[in-house]
Amino acid sequence: MQAGRKTEMMRTEIHRRPARDVEPGEALRTRIRESVSVTKSSSIGTRTRLAAAFAVIPLLAALVVWSVSEWVYGRPAAGLDVGAQSAMRLLWALAPLVAMTVASTLIAAWRGQRGFGASALCLALALALVAPLYAAFTVPDPVHVDDPVVAGVVISPWGLRCVTIAGVVGVTVLVGLTMALRRAVPVASRLRGGALGAAAGAWAGLAVFLFCPSGDQLHLLVGHVLPVAVLTLAGALATPSALRP
Repeated sequence: MQAGRKTEMMRTEIHRRPARDVEPGEALRTRIRESVSVTKSSSIGTRTRLAAAFAVIPLLAALVVWSVSEWVYGRPAAGLDVGAQSAMRLLWALAPLVAMTVASTLIAAWRGQRGFGASALCLALALALVAPLYAAFTVPDPVHVDDPVVAGVVISPWGLRCVTIAGVVGVTVLVGLTMALRRAVPVASRLRGGALGAAAGAWAGLAVFLFCPSGDQLHLLVGHVLPVAVLTLAGALATPSALRP
C-alpha cells in the first residue's frame, strides 16, 4: 500500500516538473540545428576530391623528381640511373617502397561503406610503421655506393637538397589528402591525421629515393628518413581539426 502511494507520488512529481527541466535537451537540439544550417557543405563530393588527389599526387611527385634531378644531375630520376650497386638490389628496395606508399595511402584515405574509414588498428599500424620500414629498406644496406661525389655532384652528408624535395612533395601530399577528406572524418581523426602524415612521408621518401644516388648512411638518415618521421608527426598534430565534421 505504502509502496503504491510512493509510486503515485513520484509520477505526480514528474508531471509537475517545470518546463525548464527539459529545456536543456531542446536547447541543445536547437543549437545543433543552427550549427548545421550555417555550416557550408562542399559542392564537390569527397569521392570526387579523393579521385582528383589520387590523380594529381603522382604527377606532382614525378614532376618534382624529374625537374630537380635534371637540374642537379643532368638526368631524370638519378637514383635509378646513377651509383646503384646492382639492378637487382635497386629493384628489391624500390618494390617494397612503392608497395608501402600505395598501401599507406589507401589505408589513410579509405572511407568504407559507412564513411568511418579504416579500422583504428590499421591507421595505428600505418602511423607507426611507415618511417621504421622506410629506414629498414634503405639505411642498413644502402642501394647506392657511399661516394661523396656522384656524377660530378658533391652530395652533402646532411642531405639538404633531399630534405627540401621531401618537404615539397610531402607537404603537397599531406595538404592534398587533408583537403580531399576535409570535414569527412567523423571518428579517430587524430589517428587518421597521423596515417595521412605517414602516407605523405612515404611519398616523400619514395621521391628522394628516386632522386638521390647517395649511399651515405648519415645522409640517408637525415635527408631521407627524418622527413618521413616529421611528416607523420605533422599529420597527427596539424590535420585533425580540418578532418572532423
